[in-house]
Amino acid sequence: KKKKKKPMSLLDQNLRRTSLFSISRPEISATSQIDSSDVPDHEPLKRPITPLENTYRIDTEKTFSASAVKRVIEEVLEGQLEEEKYDPRASKQMAKTLSTIITNRVKGLKYDRYKIVTIVSIGQKAEQGITVASRCLFDKEKDNFASASYQNAFLYGVATVYGLYFE
Repeated sequence: KKKKKKPMSLLDQNLRRTSLFSISRPEISATSQIDSSDVPDHEPLKRPITPLENTYRIDTEKTFSASAVKRVIEEVLEGQLEEEKYDPRASKQMAKTLSTIITNRVKGLKYDRYKIVTIVSIGQKAEQGITVASRCLFDKEKDNFASASYQNAFLYGVATVYGLYFE
């Protein structure tokens, strides 16, 4: 008798993938990254209401350190993009995944009272120049940002993290 092959489980399929950013990989989703094109035919996502009590503190205990955040960005970009080749179909998911990873690592640095905004751009390296610029209204005493870039033979990645003080 011939034994029937069992269908591969989802875990086995995920383990066989070679790239973190392959098209067939399930998306890492966060409510801040889902738009109408990502979730067709669903009701809009609603965040739960979080009750907050007054702390009677005016300043944060730990200010946003651009140098520490820049090290995190550089580590993530280098670690995730080192072996990657540019694929225009996968670049949207690649940017979302990198943004989520960077945001979670920066949140791990415990900057209380800071909103963390992460923007990642991925592009093909084809002997062209690029300039990434942004403009923000900052409180120069409390708000800050960090930016870093990475490039290999096939692509470049630029990530910027904004730490915006929230009272």
